[in-house]
Amino acid sequence: MSTDKSTKEPAAPRPDWRLPEVIDIKIRLIPYQAPRLRHFKSRFAKYSRAIEFLVKTDGSIPPRAQSPALFVDNVKIVEGETVDRNTKRFLSFEFDLLREGAPISFGWEDDPKELRKRTTFLFHQPTAD
Repeated sequence: MSTDKSTKEPAAPRPDWRLPEVIDIKIRLIPYQAPRLRHFKSRFAKYSRAIEFLVKTDGSIPPRAQSPALFVDNVKIVEGETVDRNTKRFLSFEFDLLREGAPISFGWEDDPKELRKRTTFLFHQPTAD
């Protein structure tokens, strides 16, 4: 029989992986050249154009093993890079999958539809600059 009545150690705080709100999205068609890699060819080398989504948020995206993603309806877009604290560039190469007028949401790459943050933005096919 245990007589130890000490209190349990409090649980460690859980990480806060909430994504910031999307406040602006600029969509444009851009020329694209895949990075030149030394020992193998990029899987993006076959593309010469991309649709760029420049996403501005009201805060920074927390670091996590999962990537943030844009969803145009149910098409997941994860390729891209961080531009600055509140701006992320996403690139899509599969133009034919993106439906005109589709809603755009923001989430982690494996989020089910109900966990994604809906934005006020809709997809419109861009024209070349």
